[in-house]
Amino acid sequence: MRKDTPLGIVLRRKWIVIFTFVVVVATAAAVSVSLQKVYGASARLLVTVSQGTQSFDTVQAGQATARSYAEIIASPNIAQRVATRLGAKEQNIESAMSFEQVPDTQLIKVSAEAPNADRAKQIADAYAQVFIEYARANLGRTTGASITLADAAPRPTAATRPQPTLYVLAAALFAIVLGTALALLRERLDRRLRTAEDVEAAFDVPVLARIPRRGRGESSIASFKEANRVLRTNLQFARGGANLRSIAITSGGQGEGKTTTTASLAIAAVEFGSKVLAVEGDLRRPALQAALLPEADETLQPGFSNYLVQSAELDEVIYPTSTPNVELLPPGPLPPSPAPLLESERAQTLVDDLVTRADLVIIDCPPLSVDADASVISQWVDGVIMVVDLKRSTDRSVRSAIRQLEAVQAPLLGFVVNRDSHVSGAEYEYYAPTERRKKTASRS
Repeated sequence: MRKDTPLGIVLRRKWIVIFTFVVVVATAAAVSVSLQKVYGASARLLVTVSQGTQSFDTVQAGQATARSYAEIIASPNIAQRVATRLGAKEQNIESAMSFEQVPDTQLIKVSAEAPNADRAKQIADAYAQVFIEYARANLGRTTGASITLADAAPRPTAATRPQPTLYVLAAALFAIVLGTALALLRERLDRRLRTAEDVEAAFDVPVLARIPRRGRGESSIASFKEANRVLRTNLQFARGGANLRSIAITSGGQGEGKTTTTASLAIAAVEFGSKVLAVEGDLRRPALQAALLPEADETLQPGFSNYLVQSAELDEVIYPTSTPNVELLPPGPLPPSPAPLLESERAQTLVDDLVTRADLVIIDCPPLSVDADASVISQWVDGVIMVVDLKRSTDRSVRSAIRQLEAVQAPLLGFVVNRDSHVSGAEYEYYAPTERRKKTASRS
């Protein structure tokens, strides 16, 4: 399908990235603010081995002793002594402490955490003092080492956790990566067709016209009509200049605009001097009469189905419309199963009979996703036009429809891309009738 670069995909799916970014960052900020603040304070103990003069060996011995003391200070026995001194629970003191022998030194770092700055300092200092007393009473004679307070714990001025700025920055980086990944995944899973370029690139079938959404304004209506005139012009070259006398219009699914395209093409063809016969080929959910004869209150009778069952002749089932030189063959009574009627001998010769009465026969077919009706009708005509609605069609539905036409060797002329939001009214302004251009100019 689309051969966009990753950057192009991210730009098109930017709202996914933006939404992910906002949600993740806002969540991280909210969680950071709600977390309880934790303050950290650290005291340092100095372990020395007394052997007269300081030498490399005594320093090494002091460092080794410091490593041993760092293991001993983490003992629950020390935590119990500190808890007793501070009047706190042993598990609370033990969970608040961490110990580290500072690399390549004779120092032991005693760190405490608490929800209060003064409490963190108090615990760290108490732990350091208790261990000094314990080491002097129980370890000094054995190790020959002495331990002193090198640095009392300073009172912390800021919480060590949480760190909202750091958390938000980390969340922002994560959100960008996650949002980009979600955008790329959404692109991979998205089978919708968004532009006419998507349609041509995916199926290697020409786009005969890009039809804008028909609004109520004068400019919008004029642009819609001009787009259908472009379609009529392009059809003259769809078969290498060969004359097209009969066309079937279908789509991959329902509601994609095939009936509107049929009626609009019929009106546009009349402006080129053609006499057009529009046939309602959808015997399940007909809508062509409403498009060409909106003033009619009831379904015209007899119609297509009457002709197929040989209860009416051709002259009896063709009706004029409010548009000069456009005639209509209505559906007639809807049969319970249209397929047998469409495969009848009389149906096979229908188009040959109709082209003797008009310059162009346009058949509004049911969608290709509805049974085999459209596949049968497509074998009668010189060419088939498939309507692709950019608001509804997917890669899968169009591909399935093309396979159905290929199975019956139907001549697919090209696509009509319907409701193309990338087409602006200004693109067709140049082709607008002279009277309307003058009218517009006089207003300005």
